[in-house]
Amino acid sequence: MFIFSYLSKPQIKPPVFLLTINNNKEEAMGVFKDTNHLNEFLEDLWKYIVFESGLGDKMREYGVSYKYIITDPPTYLYVDPDNVIVGDEANRDGVITMEMSGDTIHQFWLKKLSLPVALATRKIKAKGPIPKVLKMLPALKPVYEKFPEYCKKHGLPSE
Repeated sequence: MFIFSYLSKPQIKPPVFLLTINNNKEEAMGVFKDTNHLNEFLEDLWKYIVFESGLGDKMREYGVSYKYIITDPPTYLYVDPDNVIVGDEANRDGVITMEMSGDTIHQFWLKKLSLPVALATRKIKAKGPIPKVLKMLPALKPVYEKFPEYCKKHGLPSE
């Protein structure tokens, strides 16, 4: 009888949980508002780096060009001693290819993330002659000092 009464009781269905995914990209974005914001920032900063800080001469000396594949927001940056190109047009071969997020770029220039650590933790994925990249790091000192000015100019946190 016990078994019969147990089986005859109406079964209660377990509650159904709905998972709602918020597709609001503004919440997911980092320091850059969108791809256009990142492109404007990168073009402005890298023109200073290549043409004013002297890194273009070092790049020529070492025979280096860079292709950056940037995620979140997605874009490309191509840099050689004579060019700074952003957006889809920058999707071309470089001697060195580096892939990272927009936030990783920001953290690197704020000195919150060193290149060796970023490479080891795969926050930056690199292909090509990495010793050449590491040799050029000392030439970036003037850029680190100017970076907060570029942040303020483009409405980014500078700390």
